[in-house]
This record gives sequence, structure tokens and C-alpha cells, in this order.
Amino acid sequence: MIKKLIVCCTCLSILGCQTNVNPLNSIFHNNVVTSSGCGDKPTVSLTGKDVEAVALDENTITKSGQVSVNKHIGYTFTATTGQKLNYSTDADICLWVFTPNNEIIDGGELPKNGKYIIQVAAPQGVKTFDLKISLGNLETAVSSPTPEYTPTPESSPTPEYTNTSENSTDNTDKNYESNLEPNNLQPENDISQEQALELVQRWYAAKPQIFAPPFDRDLLGELATGRLYARVGGVDGSIDWLQKYNRYYTYNRSEITNIMGFSNSGRLPYIKIRVVEELYLQGEKGIDKTNSGEYQIDYIYFFAKENGIWKIYKNEKI
Repeated sequence: MIKKLIVCCTCLSILGCQTNVNPLNSIFHNNVVTSSGCGDKPTVSLTGKDVEAVALDENTITKSGQVSVNKHIGYTFTATTGQKLNYSTDADICLWVFTPNNEIIDGGELPKNGKYIIQVAAPQGVKTFDLKISLGNLETAVSSPTPEYTPTPESSPTPEYTNTSENSTDNTDKNYESNLEPNNLQPENDISQEQALELVQRWYAAKPQIFAPPFDRDLLGELATGRLYARVGGVDGSIDWLQKYNRYYTYNRSEITNIMGFSNSGRLPYIKIRVVEELYLQGEKGIDKTNSGEYQIDYIYFFAKENGIWKIYKNEKI
């Protein structure tokens, strides 16, 4: 599943910024979602030995490391006004970006010329991470490639997970879930395994029309509700992101290869599947190779009744 990430942007200061701001919480912008345990600003000041200089451009680089609550790592880079910082990770980490004048920003567009610093920490315990970083135009901010999570795909860049994490338990998700109660989430789970599988198969068949022109929100509404609908068709969701940046997905293959489990006894019935997808993120410069290719992913799809009709409420990568 896509992990949770908090990002605050502030100025380059090896000592860490002391300005209070609200953490950036955005479905698609820079792959950011709130992570519990991360503050508005870091509580640890970096020293010179903790900071690595990196040269950033439009090509994505990956930096790896291990952090904890008390041990932070920093990456410093030089940028000019108007450039956009892109970053993504699957790890459950805290991340802050400091700007040259020690002010906190809440967007990907960098406001000043000079040196910036990215500070990475863990919300709790010890976390190992891989952080993808690039500097240029905001093209993708995905943790994997799929449109359901676009600026990321279901596990890599897939539209179902574009810039957000489907198994996240942030307040936005809780609000969507609570909004379905009690009228839409019905106690009777009369969905069968065959019905659940058919619904997920319809979802995969519909993705070429949802994550590419005509970006069919009506079709999305026939199949999805709750978290999945919000992430794909809501404000700043996958569809909005794709249209804003003139992107779309094409699919060569979407095949459910295995059913690994099914239950209709809980509050939200579910089916566990293995799916193989070959998809390509298309843009003005052609195929985004970083967020394209063939992926085999295990998913759990949860279902909820909306006005008496079973729909996909959310999905999580297993």
C-alpha cells in the first residue's frame, strides 16, 4: 500500500525552521498525505554531517537511508524561482522542505533562488526509506504507477493511487467513511464472491475511460463510492491531476490472475485479488517511463452499498 507522507516546505537552514505552519495535505500535489506523529516542523536540528548535497534536474534520482524520531537526514540542492520540486516515497516518514529565506511554503513551486534542504525523519521507531526526487515541471508525484492513486498507480504509478495512499487513515478518509453512515453503509452484506469479482472486473475494464479522455466521472460513480471515488474523482483527485497536467493512461493489459480471499461477514465485505497490469502514463513529451510498465500487484477491494447498489468503497495494496 502507498504509505503516508507529510511535507512542509521551509527555507534552507541546517538548523531547522522554527516557523509554525499547517502541514501540506494534498491528494496529488507532491504525493503528500498527513502522517500521524509528524509535527509542523522538525524537532531535531541537522548538523553538517547529516546533510548530503544533491544535484537535481528533471531526471529522477533515488536517495535511500534510515531515520528515526531522533536521527534525521537532510538533502540540500540549489534551485531557481519557479522551479518545482517533485518527490515521492512508499515509506512512512516525515519530510520537510526548507527554502533559502527560512520560510515555510506549502506547494511544489519554489519561491526563491538559492539553496534548499529536505529534512527526513520517522514519525516513530526507525524507518528505512527510498525517496525519489526531481526538479523541474510537476509531471508526476507518484509512489508507484497507477491512476487510482495518481500521481501514482496502484503500487507504482497507477491512477488508482495518484498522490495519495489508499490505505491511509487520515481525517479526510475518516470523513468520507462517516459521510456514508448510516444511510449508505448497510448492515446486510448480501454480496457474493461472484458479484464482488464481477464488480472489480468492471472497474478494470472502465479504467481506460476514467483515467483518459473522456475522464468519465459518471462511469466512476457507477462503480466507486467513498474513499475510492474521492481519490479518483474528487477535488484534486486523479482525474483533476491528469487533466491539469495534460496526462492520461493507456492500458495494454488488465487481468485478475488469482482470487486469494473473500469475506462478506464484516462491516465492509472484501475480496483479495492478484492483478497484472501493463499501463503507460502519456504526456506531452510522450511516455513517462518512470511511471509506466507491467506490474503484478495484490489488492484487497472493500465494498459498500450506496442507495442499494454495491460499489467499491476503497482498495488497498496488500
